[in-house]
Amino acid sequence: MCSDWNQLFYDPSKVVHEPDPLVEEFVCELAPGAKILDLGCGGGRHVIFLSRRGYELYGTDIAPQGLKHSRQWLEAENLTASLALAAMSPLPFAGESFDGAVSINVLNHARLGDTIHAVSDVSRVLKLGAPFYFIVIGRQDARCGEGDEVEPFTFIHRQGIEAGVPHHYYDLHDLEQLTAPFQRKTYRERFKTYDDKDTLWGNDPRAQARANPIFHHWLVQVWK
Repeated sequence: MCSDWNQLFYDPSKVVHEPDPLVEEFVCELAPGAKILDLGCGGGRHVIFLSRRGYELYGTDIAPQGLKHSRQWLEAENLTASLALAAMSPLPFAGESFDGAVSINVLNHARLGDTIHAVSDVSRVLKLGAPFYFIVIGRQDARCGEGDEVEPFTFIHRQGIEAGVPHHYYDLHDLEQLTAPFQRKTYRERFKTYDDKDTLWGNDPRAQARANPIFHHWLVQVWK
């Protein structure tokens, strides 16, 4: 079992380095030099990706080991960003501080009510009209249902790379609750066939137990 979030970052081979395509789309929303929040920045892949493009980056994460990896990566590339040890909420920033925010595969790691509060706090720190792009896991995912269910569709997994970490599996109704503070919204689904040979996400007993397993995510784009 994963006793703390730091264990997700001890093995460098398990830290994702390529940016998610949704964040590549996010860049199209930004003015030069925009001030951006990466909520749950982890090992730093999106802090690095956006810093390389000249944006002013602020990253938060609950795992000191993830922040350490991010700082070392920034230093290696002679880039700068402000990183803070912080939970999803309350955020340590003043209202209307940011021109945009991203959060990739982070917001599903909590009970639904806690995540609703976190997204509301993201809205608080965004300027009017600013975009927030995020990804959460969906209910058609092969991993849904494994482990201890602590509330409807929230499981503490016992197996896989994120054993011990809570996962809430989202449907459209949940997403509508989550994005209530925002004016404009777009939801898309992403389905990926499970690959047992994948370096990071392969060899997962939760998926191996299913016939034709898939990973299911919601790609969410909202504007304040």
